[in-house]
Amino acid sequence: MAGDVEQAILDLPATPAGHHVAWWLKRLLAGGEGASAADLERYTPQLAANGPTGGDEDHARHWRATAGRVGSLVGVDVEPISDFALDVELTAVKDRRWKLSLAVEPRPPHRIARIGLERLHDFRLEVREATPADSLVLADIERRCPIETGDSRTWFDRGEAWFDFARLMEDVTVGLAFVDGAPAAETCGARHTVRIGGAARTIVTVSHLRVLPEHQRKGLWGAANGVLGKYWPTVDGSNAFIAVANAGMQHGFRHTPDKWPTTLIWARLSTARLAGDPCGRPATPADAAAAAAALGAFHAGEEMFVPYTAASLSARLERAPDLYGWDNLRLARGALVGVWPCGRARRQVTERGGVQTISEPGVVLDYAYAPGAEQAFRALIGDWCARLAGQGMDSLTILTSPASPGANLIATLADETEHFNHWTPGIPPPPDAAERGLYIDPVYF
Repeated sequence: MAGDVEQAILDLPATPAGHHVAWWLKRLLAGGEGASAADLERYTPQLAANGPTGGDEDHARHWRATAGRVGSLVGVDVEPISDFALDVELTAVKDRRWKLSLAVEPRPPHRIARIGLERLHDFRLEVREATPADSLVLADIERRCPIETGDSRTWFDRGEAWFDFARLMEDVTVGLAFVDGAPAAETCGARHTVRIGGAARTIVTVSHLRVLPEHQRKGLWGAANGVLGKYWPTVDGSNAFIAVANAGMQHGFRHTPDKWPTTLIWARLSTARLAGDPCGRPATPADAAAAAAALGAFHAGEEMFVPYTAASLSARLERAPDLYGWDNLRLARGALVGVWPCGRARRQVTERGGVQTISEPGVVLDYAYAPGAEQAFRALIGDWCARLAGQGMDSLTILTSPASPGANLIATLADETEHFNHWTPGIPPPPDAAERGLYIDPVYF
């Protein structure tokens, strides 16, 4: 079959479009071998701006990822449109079919002016952006897509509160895919800024991707994520998390570049066990500058953390104040803890040995304490646990990492922890990432 593909490439039309398609397919077959930053000269400036921004290895990595997504080619069928445009149907292993569309400028040097690669299907596929009116549909898909880790199955049951997490994000898009008119898959992507290796980077965090079991292995993963295409021209890369114990998703990400050498730790604290006495006071807008400074001092050494200003912290607390506002950020003697009492919006169902347990948590969104203020931090956690328990929420969750400040203290409070791997495709992790803390904004987790 490889010989047939290579011959098909040799037989491509000897036109400007045909020459570029031949080059593109050879790069794909070689898995990026020979790729370099000089390849961008083949594209118009507008298209080149959307390509990899790093050196030769970044370009090779991009090609390897594309080759892994497409799969090994077994057939190439050409549909000439003109000397300057060409459509090619690619057949890969496991009966995957793709359409490569390419057009070049009509004048020399005939740079590539348009290129697209889309999965072809034997069913009617529709993808659109979802709205809060789709909450129950999205919730139904998520319920029917359990996450399997070890001997347990876990799923979320958010109901009408499905969009609550999205309201806390600055710039978010939710996608909904339909197969022959029936809901089949969903995804969510949010654009925001992080700091990696000391540099500000704009990324898209992709989360809540679910494909119904009966529609898996049909390319709906990429199709649903198509709604996020509007972000790619304006971001440096993407961001994703997979539980270390989630074997299925780990397998799907095995070829994904830019995996970090450290993990994110999700810690669950029992509200009943840790419920304490009232402590501290709610923050007010007058506390914005001091709270921003405290958060900056505490998280300063962590990768991915962007220091707050008084304005950016105020915007966070005023974006959806019914969910997370000034009253949710509590202060006490050199410590602060901000909690979103999400409850139903993050209702989690876990099934193990045929027995189901339901958890409705609160989530720590912001926290910090000054040196020597550990007890104040513990007291605020106790205060929040009592408040949540009084509202019927059984747990409080908090994110940390092995090298993050406070990680050891959080470990002493946690009833259970779960580790997640972290990828930033398009942005390599810094060389010292394993020695530095990893900060992940829980809003985007």
